[in-house]
Amino acid sequence: MYGLLGYDNICSAMLAFMWITGLLWSAAGADARKPGDEFFSASVYRARCASRCLSLHITRISAAFKHFQSNGSLVWCQNHKQCSKCLEPCRASWDLKENQCQDLCETQFPKKHYECLTSCEFLRSVQMLKPGDCPAAERASGFAAACVESCETDAECTALKKCCPNGCGHTCQIPKNPYKGSPLKPRKELLFVEQASGLLEVRWSSRFNVSVEPVLYVLQRRWNLGIHPSEDDATPWQDIAQVAVERALLSDVRPSRWYQFRVAAVNVHGTRGFTAPSKHFRSSRDPSPPPAPSGLSVSNITEGPDGLLTVRISWTLPTEPDLPVHHYKIYWSWTIPGKSLAPSRRKRRKTSDGARSSVDLEGLQVNSSYSVEVQAVSYWGQIRLKSSKASVQFSTQLHNQTSAAQLTYSNICTADLGLVSMKRAAGALEVGTPYYQDTQLQVRIYWKKRGDAAVNRYHVQWMPEYCSHNRSGAPQKSLTQENFINLPGLLFSCKYRVTVHTLSAKRRSKDESISFLTPSCATLQSKSVKPIACPGDTPPAKVLAKPENLTASFSFHDGNVTARFLWRVSRSQPLQPVTGFQVTWVEVSSASRPNSLPNSIISQSQILPPDRNFLVVSNLRPGTYYRLEVQVITAAGEGPVTKKIFQTPLQQSPEKYERHRQNSPSAISGSTVML
Repeated sequence: MYGLLGYDNICSAMLAFMWITGLLWSAAGADARKPGDEFFSASVYRARCASRCLSLHITRISAAFKHFQSNGSLVWCQNHKQCSKCLEPCRASWDLKENQCQDLCETQFPKKHYECLTSCEFLRSVQMLKPGDCPAAERASGFAAACVESCETDAECTALKKCCPNGCGHTCQIPKNPYKGSPLKPRKELLFVEQASGLLEVRWSSRFNVSVEPVLYVLQRRWNLGIHPSEDDATPWQDIAQVAVERALLSDVRPSRWYQFRVAAVNVHGTRGFTAPSKHFRSSRDPSPPPAPSGLSVSNITEGPDGLLTVRISWTLPTEPDLPVHHYKIYWSWTIPGKSLAPSRRKRRKTSDGARSSVDLEGLQVNSSYSVEVQAVSYWGQIRLKSSKASVQFSTQLHNQTSAAQLTYSNICTADLGLVSMKRAAGALEVGTPYYQDTQLQVRIYWKKRGDAAVNRYHVQWMPEYCSHNRSGAPQKSLTQENFINLPGLLFSCKYRVTVHTLSAKRRSKDESISFLTPSCATLQSKSVKPIACPGDTPPAKVLAKPENLTASFSFHDGNVTARFLWRVSRSQPLQPVTGFQVTWVEVSSASRPNSLPNSIISQSQILPPDRNFLVVSNLRPGTYYRLEVQVITAAGEGPVTKKIFQTPLQQSPEKYERHRQNSPSAISGSTVML
């Protein structure tokens, strides 16, 4: 990530030098190689948006700063209640799409978001309308004068051209005054000062500008690897800074790269484009060795016809090392338990291309313990640079005395993975106890809430590093405003890694990470009172039998009501003989007694034999609602629950009061749910 630091003796005000900290837009959005594209890139739109916000508050800014053309004005705007709302959609973290921009405003500022919405509208307008004025229709010539509708919006026209009327249609034409009000380009000469700490200061200077509106500078760079600089092999242009002063301090310059920079001056009206690419710059520092391979995992164990095994070792490729990895060295050794006290150890090694992230180890033996080490190797000229070694251990064992081998990690107990997470640093992340709920394994991650009021979102990413059952999962991401998050859908018997960082109005925080182990399914099964379906288990047969046609008849005795409930069984299966019924009745409300509880206060349940499809209940309250729940119990398990609500009658007479389900106006239609 691109880190932007303070300058010289005002490091304490480093945010004053960088409008956007840790900024990196996608290469596609920042690629400005096509003529005219640099005028309409996302970074230019955002700079115009920020310049507009500063212009709206220029009177207050001028009163606070002797020179409003400074990064102090940006800091003031970020801390001002109204100006900060205007500035929010101008950030790179916001989506420029109209609906998403407005939705974010309403989420970020629930009560008052007018300033935020107007910035969304401004961004929408600058994307739709290019600067400049359409020429008079009668002055059109050539194809521009053709009586055709060749365009509808400016965005359909290339470079600086606008969609303009010509009297009998619309064509793409070169506008008048396309740079009206835009600041002049900075001078093309850029100065580079590399500090001993490794920081690179980039400086430029501006021509005399008559601009009432504040000017912001967008700094871009591209680079290539190799002995010589090359524009053909360079990356697309990437935005790295947006500042209000004529300098930027960069902390992420890598040795061995040939860099080029360019800068554009932008105000609310637009820009005259970027300067020509600068001369090439390469750091004088020596490159660092490649980082050690991370995320080592073992998977895809297969057995050949000769009884030997093949196992795949995978790792994560490094992101932007100083030098590209030329190749990986893989070492593996194993022990074969024998009769001797010290088992024999053997070693082998092989290499893999630096662009690959996995290797297959062939000819492995069963009932052996293996240790694998992976090392990355890069070249700096004739000098070979090696990373430290990353290692993983596993063992191959015969499973259930069959020829199929089972792969286990020696540093994980596959029978019972611990429920406690790894030890964490004070103030970082905490992992709760994994639990099984809603047919999936879950865990809750906690962290301390930042005291900074500007911190409003936490970005969370998690993925399994390795699993004992060879399964793997893709990284998953989520966004929350709380200081905790539930991670659903976890795999059993895996080691997970969770990373959390904040994204505030000023900066992105450093990543906080923690690892934890999920238990095996067998462990949870042994501790859970509810059934848990483990991977590979045969799912139980679904019980289809359920009660139908629930009816109730009532009679009075000494002021109380006696009810007789009756039902019949549908969908009875020969392979699922009925072994009984579970019947529950519960009072849900009462007309004769106030009830402060929302649901039941009296509940009883009975298990009836299979030949008894009725139940008599005495001492019910008159004029009271009761809920009846009936469930069929079979040899294959329990069926779905059928529910119905009845109301006992108010009349005090010995006559029977019968209410059938199909004729009951007050009865709630029965619903079937799975327990």
